[in-house]
Amino acid sequence: MNWKQLIADMQARGETMQTIADKCGFASSGHVHNLASGKQSDLKWTIGVSMIDLHKRVMRRKARK
Repeated sequence: MNWKQLIADMQARGETMQTIADKCGFASSGHVHNLASGKQSDLKWTIGVSMIDLHKRVMRRKARK
């Protein structure tokens, strides 16, 4: 999964790293930053699924406006 791209897509639609962290269950926004910068490339399955679901919701919600 290309986590960097998912995060970039959501940020382009107005989500911050902190809101992504809060909605997906990350311990802090620093973990989101590490994924976005490439310092980290893997994560827990449950958080990955949450991030994919959030990406789908964000892309769908913002596209309608």
